[in-house]
Amino acid sequence: MLSGKNINRLVAIVIVWAVVVFVVQSRLLGLQIVSSGELKKKACQQQRKPQDIPARRGTIYDRNGIALAVDNLFYDVYGDPSQIEDPILVDSVLCQIFHKKRGYYFKRIEDSPSRFFVYLEWKVDVSQATKVRESKLHGIGMTPIYNRFYPYGKIASTVIGCVGHDGVGLDGIEYLYNDELSGIPTQKIVFTDAFGRTYPLLCYSTGEPVPGNDLYLTIDIRLQQILQSELERAVAKHLADGAYGVFMNPKTGEILAMASVPNYDPNEYSEFPLKLRRNRIITDPYEPGSIFKLVTMAAALSEQVVSTSDTIDTDHGRAKICGRIVSDVHSLGKIPLADVIVHSSNVGIVKVAQFLTKKKLYEYICRFGFGTITGIDLPGENGGLLSNINKWSGTTMATIPMGYEIAATPLQIICAYSTIANSGRLMRPLAVKKCVRYDGTVKWSRKPMVVRQVIPREVVDTLTQMFRDVVVKGTATKANSNFIAIAGKTGTSHKQKKGEKGYYAREYYSSFVGYAPYDNPEVVGLIMVDNPQKGGHYGGVVAAPVFRAVLEKAISSGISSLPSSKQIEFSSKNGRSTVSVPYLIRTTPEQAEEILRLRGLSAKFYGVGNTVVEQSPSPGRALKPGSKVILHLRQMPLKSSRVVSVPDVRGMPVRNAVNELAKSDVKFRIDGSGIVVEQYPEPDTKIDTNGICVLICRSKDGGDLLGSSRVGGEETSFVDSSSALE
Repeated sequence: MLSGKNINRLVAIVIVWAVVVFVVQSRLLGLQIVSSGELKKKACQQQRKPQDIPARRGTIYDRNGIALAVDNLFYDVYGDPSQIEDPILVDSVLCQIFHKKRGYYFKRIEDSPSRFFVYLEWKVDVSQATKVRESKLHGIGMTPIYNRFYPYGKIASTVIGCVGHDGVGLDGIEYLYNDELSGIPTQKIVFTDAFGRTYPLLCYSTGEPVPGNDLYLTIDIRLQQILQSELERAVAKHLADGAYGVFMNPKTGEILAMASVPNYDPNEYSEFPLKLRRNRIITDPYEPGSIFKLVTMAAALSEQVVSTSDTIDTDHGRAKICGRIVSDVHSLGKIPLADVIVHSSNVGIVKVAQFLTKKKLYEYICRFGFGTITGIDLPGENGGLLSNINKWSGTTMATIPMGYEIAATPLQIICAYSTIANSGRLMRPLAVKKCVRYDGTVKWSRKPMVVRQVIPREVVDTLTQMFRDVVVKGTATKANSNFIAIAGKTGTSHKQKKGEKGYYAREYYSSFVGYAPYDNPEVVGLIMVDNPQKGGHYGGVVAAPVFRAVLEKAISSGISSLPSSKQIEFSSKNGRSTVSVPYLIRTTPEQAEEILRLRGLSAKFYGVGNTVVEQSPSPGRALKPGSKVILHLRQMPLKSSRVVSVPDVRGMPVRNAVNELAKSDVKFRIDGSGIVVEQYPEPDTKIDTNGICVLICRSKDGGDLLGSSRVGGEETSFVDSSSALE
């Protein structure tokens, strides 16, 4: 028989057992019924690992289809230490692929703080990624990524902008059109077991990523190169703080070139000060000086308060008007109305303004677009500074007519002069022509838009003759060209002190704005040099020669957006032709020699190295066949030891060739447009990933590859004309 003590123990055991069974059953009930949905969700989360599949960012092209910004495909290589069965084998294979010392990857795997993930290589090119994939190493995976590349470096950088490390546009076109360019990424779902092992048969993708849309800009990269080269030359020649230039088609408002110096390289944007990424053509207004005299004269002629037969007394270059002293550089006395513009008389233009009311002058200032943004499709535009008429002081009518007490951006100024070049119609400026989907269909395109008719056509004709005389016999004779008829206006203004009232005594803005051919304008441009310290400071001396040089070199280069598209030919005594100097910076000596050989030119090298860092003459200069181009070399350090194979893209359209090179991580430079006819180096050549493949292209219609043009029998020389002062 059981004793009472044993019975109590048995009862206690039964009770404990019953409680345990109850707790376990309750827990099971809770897990299987109450919490089943949540637990299933957690299980799925643990078993499924999403992996992002990025989308290729859209390509940015110039107006001729030359790629300015492209995405290169790379891969990040990672490892799962818990899945790597033989770290020594993994180390051996990867070291052979990536040219590392034995033990490099073994140490990274063994020292990894995570049991499940460790990065082994970043930005691996396609050829190396293929070798990793073919090695079938257990526990090793790859993630595709894209890296933005800008083939032309600093050229047009402030227009194009740059992309951050997260793939988001930071400035310029890249920023404003980030949604169009970004594309739509997707994900791949990978199934794993409790030990982290993947099951490829169970993996699936949520779909293929959709590439971003491509953008075609209005700029011509060849004109852009010439403009930037001439601005850099002007800064060096005059020891200036900087220089700015913009060219546009007055009939359509399309921006053909827009540059500022100094600027930055978007491939390495983090190494440059933030201020250099700003597009100062649209963000930095300044007091334009005599260039602004256009508005006063246009208003007076349109309102018929003056006529070309009138004579203006300039009081020998010094007069007190509206309570302030106004003076001229020269004592002119009584002069015809046109000479107020031709010789840029301050006294004369202020006297012309006295025939207008404040309200009427203010109206025309607004009609020309000053004091408000132009609406260009670029980010960060500044509307300038124009005080409300109610805030004008007693001296304003003696100041604004000369281009002071008002601030305008270079873009606003060129739009105002485009009005004269376009029969009095003000156009909205454009930087992007169209957006094209990845499948080649056009998503949207922009058409020219007339903002308003500013002044009558007869006034335009009168002003055009005045501006032509400025170049022929006035303050801008250094802009006069034997090759193309230019009209324009000079401007020189004191720089305002920063953070305080008044002006610097010896710091200036030197400007010239003009258009050509003057009787049927196809291009209008502005050059502004900031604070020239050597060789004069007047706009006619500093800025006007730069404008002329840009146009003449553009013509000799056969750039289609300028009058050369009409096959302008110059008189020739012996029938000899010229060819334009190509852009050779960043090419190898071998590539430079071959490109020059194709154009009938030769190279003369100075220095020792693997890269061309400077050239003379500058790109776009016209030379006789057989001439030498001086190239300065420098040994540039290799930033990568990776080697890639150059694919064969001969016979492909430029767009297809660009995509093919991007897949292979081969940087490139395009010379010409249309179909690739030659490439250097040749297909299957092994080059470092910092090397450049040059593509020689020809248009589909068999147009001139080299952009040659006929010139006079003697060697073309762009020598400055006689000096003139405002």
